[in-house]
Amino acid sequence: MSAWAEASRDPAARERRLLALGQAMVRTSRAEETEVLLADGREFLTRFANNTIHQNVGAEEASAVIRLVVDRRVGVATADSLEADALEAARESALAVAEAAEPDPDWPGLPKARPVKPVKAYHRATALATPRTRADFAAAVIAAARERDGEAAGIVQTEEGTLAVVTSRGVAVAASRTRAEANALVTCGDGSGWAEAVAVRLSDLDADRLGRRAALTAEKSRDPRPLEPGAWDVVLEPPAVAEWLQYLALVAFSGKDVEEGRSPLAGRLGHQVTGDQVTLWDNARDRRTLPQPFDCEGQPARRLSLIREGVAEGVATNHYRARRLGRRVSTGHALPASSPQECMPMHLFMKGGRATANQLVGEMERGLLVTRLHYTNVLDPMETVLTGMTRNGTFLVEHGKIVRAVRNLRYTENVLAALGRIDGLSRRLTRVPGPCLVPTVRVRGVQFSGATEF
Repeated sequence: MSAWAEASRDPAARERRLLALGQAMVRTSRAEETEVLLADGREFLTRFANNTIHQNVGAEEASAVIRLVVDRRVGVATADSLEADALEAARESALAVAEAAEPDPDWPGLPKARPVKPVKAYHRATALATPRTRADFAAAVIAAARERDGEAAGIVQTEEGTLAVVTSRGVAVAASRTRAEANALVTCGDGSGWAEAVAVRLSDLDADRLGRRAALTAEKSRDPRPLEPGAWDVVLEPPAVAEWLQYLALVAFSGKDVEEGRSPLAGRLGHQVTGDQVTLWDNARDRRTLPQPFDCEGQPARRLSLIREGVAEGVATNHYRARRLGRRVSTGHALPASSPQECMPMHLFMKGGRATANQLVGEMERGLLVTRLHYTNVLDPMETVLTGMTRNGTFLVEHGKIVRAVRNLRYTENVLAALGRIDGLSRRLTRVPGPCLVPTVRVRGVQFSGATEF
């Protein structure tokens, strides 16, 4: 019988179990320093297409990351099971790696325990959501699409999980969380529309609203016309804004990349890097996102200012990188020790402005309204140049009015520079998968480098 079958209705019991496993691993370790990261979870996914539910699947997953230190030599190993044999094998592998590694003269030791305040990130009804619950959600999306003679495809996903970190420096923390996500792609002939949502609670997602939004965009985007590429003023809806910010976080806001000179912010902290309308921060504790109380080193999560009024203020660190950068403690953004990225902000916020989304469109003389970006890739991380496609709703705006749908365009743009050309932001912030909480944004002169036939 699995741990989930034994304690699926009691997250506190799962937290105690993971803490006990971690403490046993630390207590019997032969290394000078030991860190054990344990994760246990399950997820369920309902898929629909052509207005029909066609798949309902579920999976249980467990993993461990073990980091050992011997004479300043660091070894890391992983396991995809929490069974005793798998954990022991991973610990022996980590020890072998440590003993074979070169000493790191800058190794500061594992971080000591710091107080961690709990957050409300677990919702029992979401954890216990049934296939029928997800099917009813999908049916409501489909019904909204049918009202506009559309066909809907998408997902409804619920998941729950528990994370624990135990170390030889006294860290012993565990927390459970739930997550619900849904998206809908609605097609009306040759038009398509997209909507997405994410929350701790499935009940916070509105299936009818999700379906209606995607269906309305699909209906409006029928018969798209070709448009010449070039520089266009653009209103980016929240999914498109979040796409840019997540890639910016990947290339710019890791303390490791900054120290190694591989970030566009290297040597530029404290300097103006974008327009003064841009204020970005990360806050994993904020209840408006998918909160988490600690990072993968068991250090408390806290708010981190990234860019304030266009000035680069901070980057994410774990304990090792914080010490390398001359700081006493980490920012609470450690990824698992097995991750080459090391540290990264993952709960992004962007400050809004004073306008409504409709006003941002209504004030535009000629430009584009972009629902979503897709197939984004990094062309030049040091220049934050991204390329990708518009998708599922791109519209020409003239004299403040949407006049027609246009075929998708390829963009190639320096994102930091583009953020410097913002001339309007919505008051309302929208939570989108990532998770990100972002406004609708108007940007002058976004460079589109190619056209498509669809």
